[in-house]
Amino acid sequence: MKDKHDKYLSYPILLWMGVLVFIPLLMVIILSFLSRDSLGNIQFSFTLDNYRKVLSPTYMKVFWNSFKLAILTAIISIILAYPVAYFTARLDKKWKRVSLVLVMIPFWTSSLMRTYGWVILLGNSGIINTVLLNLGIIQTPIQMMYKFSTVLIGTVYMLIPFMIISIFNSVDKLDQSLLEASYDLGAGKVKTFINVTLPLTLSGVLRGFTLVFIPALGLYFVSDLLGGGQTIYLANLINNQVTKGRNRPQAAALAIGMILLVAIVLLGYNHLNKRWQGVSADEK
Repeated sequence: MKDKHDKYLSYPILLWMGVLVFIPLLMVIILSFLSRDSLGNIQFSFTLDNYRKVLSPTYMKVFWNSFKLAILTAIISIILAYPVAYFTARLDKKWKRVSLVLVMIPFWTSSLMRTYGWVILLGNSGIINTVLLNLGIIQTPIQMMYKFSTVLIGTVYMLIPFMIISIFNSVDKLDQSLLEASYDLGAGKVKTFINVTLPLTLSGVLRGFTLVFIPALGLYFVSDLLGGGQTIYLANLINNQVTKGRNRPQAAALAIGMILLVAIVLLGYNHLNKRWQGVSADEK
């Protein structure tokens, strides 16, 4: 009886997934095989030209730029977020709450406004250049905007709270008796961290990687404002194809390519994670 009741409860979830996920995805897939006329109107004629263009060297370079940005954003976020999450999880209950609120505060402000904050900070007439010029340290403004590194800083800043929260949840749920047992067996803090803490919190790291990598591919306004269009990324290209180019079929094909890119990366990391866990189990 309980199984039957649970089955009925799953129907609203399936309906929600169908209406808001699967049906729109199916529409994008269908659209990617259509064409357009000179005015940008959809022509219901089957074509593979959109995918041929996606596989062209020009678009492949855009995919590489986006992949590089997303993967570096995730890696840097892990490096910066793990110590913060680890020490936050070891605080007293009161200070844990305070720390988590501080981590979540950026979400209370518009992402677009936070990006403009970096423009005010790093621009030629921004705060940093103004201070350095007034102190006489530099004679001309330092060009900090419209670079790949600037876009990377912006995406890391936007998404690192997801990584912190994800790793924090894993570290906070860590069984402290396992750490004490490791210390009792003679392992130091470093060895205990490598052999006990890190493996047991790897799920949080991978979950955080997913939460950072995927949106890093789509933050087109960050690269628009901080990158100045010097480097074309996949999300910017899709946005331009829909708005300026009026080529929705091509944008749909690029979107499918983005979905496949995410799927390949996630499958690869899932495979490596299972393999790594198997090696760890054999060592034990």
